[in-house]
Amino acid sequence: MQNLLVPIIGGTCFILLGRWMYRNPRKVFPSWGYINSDQPSTIVGVRMFATLVIFVGSIAFISAVVSLSLPKYLINIVPLIGAIVSAWYLRPRLSQVQLEEEKTAMNNVMNTKKQIFFTRERLLLFGVVLVIGFAFFIGLMMLIGNSEVCQVAVQTTQTNPVAIEQLGTPIKKGLFVSGSIETTGPSGHADVSIPISGPKAQGTLFAVGKKSAGEWKFSILRLVIGSNRYDLLNSSDAVPKLH
Repeated sequence: MQNLLVPIIGGTCFILLGRWMYRNPRKVFPSWGYINSDQPSTIVGVRMFATLVIFVGSIAFISAVVSLSLPKYLINIVPLIGAIVSAWYLRPRLSQVQLEEEKTAMNNVMNTKKQIFFTRERLLLFGVVLVIGFAFFIGLMMLIGNSEVCQVAVQTTQTNPVAIEQLGTPIKKGLFVSGSIETTGPSGHADVSIPISGPKAQGTLFAVGKKSAGEWKFSILRLVIGSNRYDLLNSSDAVPKLH
């Protein structure tokens, strides 16, 4: 019997919490940015979540109560049906005055949104999201660009006679590297596009390689400058290794 006190007390607390959230949706979220306590979507979302909390509390409470008297094949069915019914009927009934107050507040928010779209909070939120997205993009490019396969591809190009003739020296790697790299221990596969430049010209290095026994070998290593394409594997078989 003592083991049943936890779900009974916990279920009761969840039911009371859900009822409080349902009755006071404005107190759950602060008014900042896109989350406004008077927005219709916020209020509806809070009340849907509050109903779910009541449902969870009800199923815990009913399961503990009926577990002593019902047969096993009904222990899972009865609490579920009871919780659905309880979640509907245990929701607080709102007074007409409260409904009218919420309706007025919602209308004020909608009218304000029509008049002022670019508020300070929204501009700040947009700026934060933009900075985070840009930082993530730059970090991803740097992560791919500093990978072992990109370093090997660039080092191979820097010692390739055709690349030196077309680009000049020194040959440098650009920032916006793209593609995909998959490695698992000493093996892996990569297909990357690397911006590359020298004193004479700039172009793009396309590298497709496979890692085996910890060493990268390329099946494609192609330098593209404008409409010209140069297969660097045909002119040099030497692939530098990283130490």
